[in-house]
Amino acid sequence: MSSIGRPLNLGLVTLVVLLTAGTVGATMFYQYSVDSLDQQNEQLREQNEALENDLSQTQENLSAANSELAELNTSLERTRGDVSQVSTNLEDTEARLEATQTELESTQLLLQKSEEELTQSRNRIDALVADLNDRRAIQSRLEDELNDLERVNDDLQRANDDLETQINSLETDIDDLQRQVDDLESDLRSACAAIEGEKPPACDGV
Repeated sequence: MSSIGRPLNLGLVTLVVLLTAGTVGATMFYQYSVDSLDQQNEQLREQNEALENDLSQTQENLSAANSELAELNTSLERTRGDVSQVSTNLEDTEARLEATQTELESTQLLLQKSEEELTQSRNRIDALVADLNDRRAIQSRLEDELNDLERVNDDLQRANDDLETQINSLETDIDDLQRQVDDLESDLRSACAAIEGEKPPACDGV
């Protein structure tokens, strides 16, 4: 009977040992799994924080880029407006310059005609003076005519002086207008150079 009891005790002990080993193994596997999951969760949290930081920085960069783009668009519109204004001023000044040049040409023609008339008057005065020496009988009449011609001569001389003064004034105006044209052309070139991208038609040929 004791020989039968010993195999039973040995089997029971073996069973207990196996069950205990299985329980310890399961506990260790569970603990390993928990630790592994905790480590993965920590890594995921760190990655999530990094991604959130990257997203925040990207949003800030995007906002700054949008603000800069808005400022550039505003600057571009303002520059285009400046180009348009300079172009308009240049056209007006060129038109005034052309009109002044036309007026100068007309005044020069009047001056030429006045000078011709003055020369003719002086020639006639000289002829009358020469004839006066030979025609004492008509001296009074010739002197009256001479006085009249001298008055005409004085009037023509004054007219000639006025025309010369007017020409000098017009030439000064032309110089001023030409300087304005040069300044406006310089402003137009500067305004067109400041534009990035497509330029308005006013910048063609500048």
